[in-house]
Amino acid sequence: MEELIELTSKLIQFPSLNPKIDEESMVNTANFIKDWLSDKGIEARIKEYSSGWPTVIAEVGKGKRSVLLNGHFDVVPTGEIKSWKINPFSGKIIDGRIYGRGASDMKSGVAVNMMLLKELADRLDYKLIFTAVSDEETGGFNCSKFLAQDYKPDLVLISEPSGSDSLILGEKGLLQVRLVSKGRAAHGSIPSAGVNAIELLIKDLMNLSKISNLEISLPKDSEILVDNTLRRMQLELGKYIKELRTISFNIGTIKGGVKVNVVADKCEAEVDMRIPFGITYKEAFEKVKSLVENSEIEIIQSSNPNYTSPYNEHAKKLKSIIEKNIKKEVREMLITGATDGRYFREHNIPVLVYGPGKLGQAHVYDEHVEIQDLINCYNSLKEFLVSF
Repeated sequence: MEELIELTSKLIQFPSLNPKIDEESMVNTANFIKDWLSDKGIEARIKEYSSGWPTVIAEVGKGKRSVLLNGHFDVVPTGEIKSWKINPFSGKIIDGRIYGRGASDMKSGVAVNMMLLKELADRLDYKLIFTAVSDEETGGFNCSKFLAQDYKPDLVLISEPSGSDSLILGEKGLLQVRLVSKGRAAHGSIPSAGVNAIELLIKDLMNLSKISNLEISLPKDSEILVDNTLRRMQLELGKYIKELRTISFNIGTIKGGVKVNVVADKCEAEVDMRIPFGITYKEAFEKVKSLVENSEIEIIQSSNPNYTSPYNEHAKKLKSIIEKNIKKEVREMLITGATDGRYFREHNIPVLVYGPGKLGQAHVYDEHVEIQDLINCYNSLKEFLVSF
């Protein structure tokens, strides 16, 4: 396991930030992954579906069946450096943990996939396809979106941070919209001479907030994912998280007006809504339009909720292997955010998300991954792939 630990630490030392600050660093990270695989006798290549966004691709094994390993090596910005106790790009190992930006999300998962490819290269009677992408943190539009069009594997394994005792099988959908209201300017001392765009927008936002009260029937085989996640979040946060069964509503930004004594003639807001199983983003958008009366509406970003059934044969098998190895019950979960798995599920390909690190460690200061978690995930995934 020393090689896996060292590889994780080395990957963290590349500041592959997204949004990009240093484009060369992203290319250097991709080249390091490619060269490491090449040094192990595995032919790897770098492909840019979109200019400036490298994807590392390698294949081992042969046969009609295939499994695709997917992970991302881009990381979110560090925030205030002074808020880190440990250099975010040190990959420092302290007391059984590896520290740095991307330790959990998800340089450790990429390292696991690289090691799996190396160890299983000559042991499989099916194709194992390795993919490492550079733009998951900004939506996956330049890498995994195209991979899902090029490859049609029997299964996709994504090593995003689930923790070694959880298996993530689904994610809520996304509907982010921009509302723009337009009024008529006037002097602030005679507001009746104008039309205040801020007031118009506030009315629309208050009305739109009712979307979280919409009753949605969940598909039966998704109930276990919702219930398991509710129990976990209630344990960790100490309260019931209603948004797992409803459309969440969050006003993220709002701006309008030019001066305190001027009636605002324009105002806009951006709203983030996450869509539960049982409704599409298009159906949710129709509801949005019915609730907004005074503003123009524009979709910023959208995706459908998606999941792989917990009764899927691959999901059941991996769950069984994990439980045997860690001697602990494994819960199938959903996440309120998104992964690149949605692109593959759009093509009806089952996706299992299982990898080292905790979701609560993603994007935080002094981000780290537990070495034991790293080892547990590697061992379970290796056993699963050997028996696939």
